[in-house]
Parts: sequence; C-alpha cells; structure tokens
Amino acid sequence: FFITKFNLNDSLLPICLPQNPDNEIVDRQDEWQYQNSITGQWYHWRTVYKRQNNHTGWRVNWLNVAPKSYLGVIVYLAKYSELKSLQTSLAQLSRLLSNNPRPVVIFHEGDLSANDIQQSLAQTLGNHTPLAFECIKFSNSRIQPGRVHRRWSPQYFHMCRFFTLMLPNHPLLTLFSYYWRLDTHSYIFGRKPIKDPFDIMQQRKIQYAFTMANIEDEVHIPGLWTIFHQFLKEHCLQPSIAFRKTQTRWFNSYSLAIIFTNFAIANVSLFRDHSLIRAWLHKVDSNGGIYRHRWGDAPIHTLILTQLISRNQLV
Repeated sequence: FFITKFNLNDSLLPICLPQNPDNEIVDRQDEWQYQNSITGQWYHWRTVYKRQNNHTGWRVNWLNVAPKSYLGVIVYLAKYSELKSLQTSLAQLSRLLSNNPRPVVIFHEGDLSANDIQQSLAQTLGNHTPLAFECIKFSNSRIQPGRVHRRWSPQYFHMCRFFTLMLPNHPLLTLFSYYWRLDTHSYIFGRKPIKDPFDIMQQRKIQYAFTMANIEDEVHIPGLWTIFHQFLKEHCLQPSIAFRKTQTRWFNSYSLAIIFTNFAIANVSLFRDHSLIRAWLHKVDSNGGIYRHRWGDAPIHTLILTQLISRNQLV
C-alpha cells in the first residue's frame, strides 16, 4: 500500500492572484489639452491613447521639410525664457545629425507661437531638418497650495508629469517608433557627425537608451519606494535580479539610483502599450506624488524599467 504524506503548512500557503493591469487603467479625459497645429482645434488629453479605426494620423505643420522617415523623433518641452539655450542645443544637434537629419518637435504652452521665433529656430536647424511646434495647455488644478515644494514652479511639476505619463499618449507620437527626449539645456558636444541613434535602437532592438546614471535626492522621493513594492505585490511580482542589483541596498532599502532621463531614447510603445508599465504610471499619477513630493520621471521610470526590461534592451 502507499502512504501519502500531507504537509499542512504547504496546503495553507497563500495563493497570489495578480491583478489585471488593464483593469487598473482608467481611460479618462484629462484636464490637460493639446492643439493641432494645422486645424487649430483643441483636444483634451486622454490618459490612455487609443487609435481609432478611422484615424488617419495626426496632421503636423512641418517647417523646413517634411520627414523622409518616421522611425524616430526628437522632442523638447520648452518655454520662451529658455530660448537661448534651446537655440544652442538645436545648433549642436543639427551639426551632429547632419548626415541623417531627424524630425524635431518642440512642445510649448503658447509662448513659442510667434512666427519669427519658429522661423528663427527652423533656420538654426537648417533646411534639411523637419521642425514642428505642438502647443499644449496644462492645468493647475492638481496643485494644492501649501502641499508642494515652494522652491519649484508649477511648470516644473507639469514637466515631470508630462514626461512621466502624458507625452507617449500625445497623438503625434503614434507617427513614430522611437522618441529622443532632450531638454533645452541638453548640449551635445562633438565635431563630427554621429551615427544615427534611431537606426542603432532598431538594429539592436533596444527599448531604452540613456547616457548616465546618478543618485536621486532622498527629499524628493518620500513614499515612492513603498508604493512601488505595493505595485509588485498587487501583481504577484518578485523584485528582478536587475532591480535588486541596481535599486536595492542594505536591508532592502532604496539605493536611490536613477537613470538620467533628460537625454534618453525610448521605444514609443514602451510607456504607452506595455500593460504593466502603463499600470505603474497610472498608479503613480493617481497617487499625486508628482505634485505632492516632486517625484520626477527619472526615479519613476527607473524603478519599472529595471524591474521589467531585460538588460540587453536597456543600455
């Protein structure tokens, strides 16, 4: 005869039932708005972008020349007070990508709408580089008086949210496979043209590329480590090897290591279509920590990228 041994402790082990990440994402109309540069019509941002069956593509008013390729786009978020540094960045970019000019899109809140400003920046890039301007309108309703760092202007918090969640859901991004985010003070030094970074991304199947890493100031990330581990638990995820190696220090505390995102290239679908990444970004957004604590897009993206993206796709 056979004796079957049952271990009561094994039978009582909790079973983890992961949440469906798609069920956590609320496709709602946001207070933020964007304007079409050709029709002038304003649209409310949606926190989840869905291509409609009759969608013919976002129409863009390109200066200089229309793009020959839609593999990648270079994006800035700029304001008039940054015009001088923006011109410097564009001049360097034009020189380094002279062998294969890529389209550049500048997002702004209306203070770069003047024709003379746009034509001047178009001349800075040169006749072979497509340039477009996308006007957007932020809302201050999320900013509660007395609950944010007074050191930072409202525009800074909007910038953090823009690059964390909203940019990949702008319809212009549906035209491209990759986007290269630069800030107005992102300077690229070099005398000779560089290899096309978008071609490299495609050939090597890279999902996200960055130039440097650093340590975040602990004062800016209260609660972020806790909410990320809540997210892992909700989805029955264990910290990945890469996550433990880069994000964890003694006694499982936060290492504060971050990827610099102000000079990074990403697959557009990474933050828009990956269900777990979308769920994480929406969890962060609904928490309000971007405005309450000044959580930046760098630590928010670094946590989820090191958890979910394989090392050979994150370089």
